Amino acid sequence: MDEKNKKRKINASSLNPRKDKILFYIIFAIIFSYIIYHLNNVFDVLGDFISLATPFYVAIVIAFILNIPMRAFERLIRKIFKKIKKPVPSKQTVRGMAIAATLLSFLLIIILFTSIIVPRIGSSFSMIFTNLDNYAKRLANWLNRVCGTFNIKKTFTTAQIMNFFNSFDLGTVLSTLGNLSGSSSSSMSSTINSIGSTAVTTVTAFFMSVYLLYSKERHIIQLKKVLAYFFGADHTNQILDIISEGTQYFNSFITGQVLEATVFMLEILAMTKIFGFPFGELIASCAFIFSFIPMFGSFLTLAFGTILVAAAKPRSVILFIIMFVITQQFEGNVVYPRIVGKKVGISGLYVLLGITFFGNLWGIFGVLAGVPITALLYASLSRLINISLKSRGIHVDHDSVYKE
Repeated sequence: MDEKNKKRKINASSLNPRKDKILFYIIFAIIFSYIIYHLNNVFDVLGDFISLATPFYVAIVIAFILNIPMRAFERLIRKIFKKIKKPVPSKQTVRGMAIAATLLSFLLIIILFTSIIVPRIGSSFSMIFTNLDNYAKRLANWLNRVCGTFNIKKTFTTAQIMNFFNSFDLGTVLSTLGNLSGSSSSSMSSTINSIGSTAVTTVTAFFMSVYLLYSKERHIIQLKKVLAYFFGADHTNQILDIISEGTQYFNSFITGQVLEATVFMLEILAMTKIFGFPFGELIASCAFIFSFIPMFGSFLTLAFGTILVAAAKPRSVILFIIMFVITQQFEGNVVYPRIVGKKVGISGLYVLLGITFFGNLWGIFGVLAGVPITALLYASLSRLINISLKSRGIHVDHDSVYKE
């Protein structure tokens, strides 16, 4: 029996790919050749496999965003208990209270927006479509006066303005939304299935994000263990430093951008109410949404507001433009440095580039994940370049590049 066991061990060891390098190379060559010659099929299978965990990826993005106000609520809850001189509850209790406060805050914002802002926006759209002929005539006359002032040989008619308005039909909107979501089918059934699938994914991702937030320390430890298993202690610490830096960039950008958008929206709303400009809620809502578009957001708000004011109240267009520019300058030079100035994140150029690139690559999910991915890539590349330049003794400043 002993001799038979020895022979079996010898035969088993002779077929071990780790000890037989030739056999290992042959197997690796066969697998590699198959992947190369069936690259498209491999990518399709890999993409389908990765897409199975789409709710988890969305949950990570949601958790990243909700983690910002949740940490603020945690600090606030601890301060309140210390101020009233009562023992601070356990960490998990504070975490649960902070998550509840975060969700209630978002729910309150949604309720206020849907009960106050949305009806006013709806009435604005209703007013626009009800008086569309009159607005088109006023807008055409205003555009003609502007062209005459600047000696531009162009004449606009009411029919042209009406055709421009009519071009924004429901089919165009649905087609655009379908392109953003990556769907190539325009049938009603596929649209309903897509909406249902998106709703299920969103709900699943939401509950997963809450679970991630509640026990985030445990999941962070698990992530560290996985990284340490594959990369070792030194490389794991470097990776964690990069992730921490990227997270800081992302948090700073989101916090600063939300504050800026909210302040700018309130300023525009106050300005429209004080000077009696029409469609104040609609213009202010556009100011909030467009503020998340780096560099061009304010110009889009100004263009949209100018068209609305010119259609409803042409004589107030010049005053609207002047007051909008004054409000924008006040927000950028006075309010922004005091409230948002300390929230330094990644450059708006890189944010716009990341949203564009990942949006075209992954659709709406790419738009949502574009900012954190861009922040992580920015932190990784900046750290890599700075370490490389320092090791080579190269210094770069505003005036010159020199080497020690």
